[in-house]
Amino acid sequence: MTPDEYAAALEAERAARIERVRYVVVPDGDAFLLTRRNGARQSRGVAWYVSQETADLAAALLNRLKEDEA
Repeated sequence: MTPDEYAAALEAERAARIERVRYVVVPDGDAFLLTRRNGARQSRGVAWYVSQETADLAAALLNRLKEDEA
C-alpha cells in the first residue's frame, strides 16, 4: 500500500465514523428531545430540553465533538 493509498483509506475510515452517528433534535409535545441516531436511522433519546435553541446548541456541540474525535 502506497502512502497515498494509506492516507485515502484513513480519510475514508474517518468519514465513515463521522456519518455513523448524528445527534438530532426532535420536537415532542412542548419539549424537544435530543436523540442519537445511527447510520440505520435507529435512534435513542439522550436528553430533554424545554427550549429548541438549547437543544439545537447541544446537538451542534455533540456533532462537532464527534467530528473532532474522528
